[in-house]
Formats: sequence, C-alpha cells, structure tokens
Amino acid sequence: MIKGLFINKAGMLPQQRRLEIAANNLANSNTIGFKKEKIYFRQLIQEVLDPGNDENRMPGVTETDFSEGVLKQTNNPLDVAIVGEGFFVIETDEGELYTRNGNFTLDADGRLITQNGYPVATDGGEMQLIGQSVQITEHGEIVMDGQIVGRLRIVTFDDPRLLQRVQSTYFAAGEATPIELTENEINLRTGYLETSNVNPLDELLEMIEVNRLYELGQKSIKAQDETLEKLINQAGRL
Repeated sequence: MIKGLFINKAGMLPQQRRLEIAANNLANSNTIGFKKEKIYFRQLIQEVLDPGNDENRMPGVTETDFSEGVLKQTNNPLDVAIVGEGFFVIETDEGELYTRNGNFTLDADGRLITQNGYPVATDGGEMQLIGQSVQITEHGEIVMDGQIVGRLRIVTFDDPRLLQRVQSTYFAAGEATPIELTENEINLRTGYLETSNVNPLDELLEMIEVNRLYELGQKSIKAQDETLEKLINQAGRL
C-alpha cells in the first residue's frame, strides 16, 4: 500500500514538469528563434525503487530541440536567418551568449544590436554603422554604402546539447566548445527571420494528456489513502 503511494507520487512529479515545459513552449510559439524543450524520464524507475534517495528525486531530464524553425520573410535588411547550423554571437556584460534570433537593429550610435539592446559580435569588434544603407550578405558580410566593413561572427558547437539556456532565445556555452564558422561555411538569408520550432497543437495535446494523467494519479492516491485510513482504523479496534 505504502509502495503504491510512492509509485503514484513518482508518476505525478514528472507530469508537473511536463506541464511546465509544454506551457512554456506554447507561450513561446511566436518567439523568433525560440527552441522548444523536451523532457526525458531517465530517473523515474530509480525514484520508484528507491524513493528515499535524494539523488533520485529529479523528475526528468530536459534537453533543447535545436531543429530549425520555418523562415518568415520580413524584407528588413537587418533581419537575418541562419540556414543550417550556427548561432549568432551576442556580447553581454557577463560574456558571450548565442542565439538563432537574428532580429537586429541599429542603436543611436550605429551599433548593430539585438532587440534587447545587446551588441551583435563581428570579426572586427565594435563598429559604428553610420551611412545611407546597411546590408548583410548571405555569408555574413556587413556592407555599408556599398563597402564591406566587417562580418558577423557565426559559431557552431561540438555538442549543442551542452548549451545552457539563460533567456528564452539566448544560450551560454556552458561546457560546449564554440567553433567559428568561416565565410564559406556561413549561409544566411537576409530579410528573413527564423520562427519558433514549437508546434502549438502538439503542446496543447501534451497539456491535455498531462492533465488527464495527473487527474488519474490524484484519484489513485485518494483511493489508496482512503483504503489505508480504513485499515488503520480497523487495526485500532483490535
């Protein structure tokens, strides 16, 4: 009876995490460059067999799905989408971050920045893009008034699964090693943005399934709790 309660508890904890992840994915289904999360229940059997062990209390392991989103045309010359592998390099006070969100703009000083105000890294360091026209080529070259003045830094990683999400579309390298892509390895689409790779319908179905399983778990725990209470009361009369 007690073991049954532990089993039901072990089954409900991952469902809570599944619901959180599905809800967050759904909330970011329209976020440019967002990559959905997945959860794997590697620890569930250990939780059931040894519920008292703190090391087994992790309800699931999450991983980021880095599959590409659909490209959306904007015709904005500072909107850039990466085709294939790669991440834009973003400079912050805490160090470099990496993103697939190429929704860039120019600040008052002519710096290429993200919509959050972070400078976009180039091979020549910080530059002021003050001219009549600024464009970005398919190989990441920054062209101002017809002259190449720099190139976007685009990197890939030996193992993207090691990247650590720090904001919705920004990742820190963590234990992953960034690898600079050469000009010929870079493939960009100017005037396009990569949309989220979240399928809203999939996440809604996931949430419906999780809620159903969670309700079943609650009913099972309630039934076992009532049975246990009856057994205790009967034992007390003996």
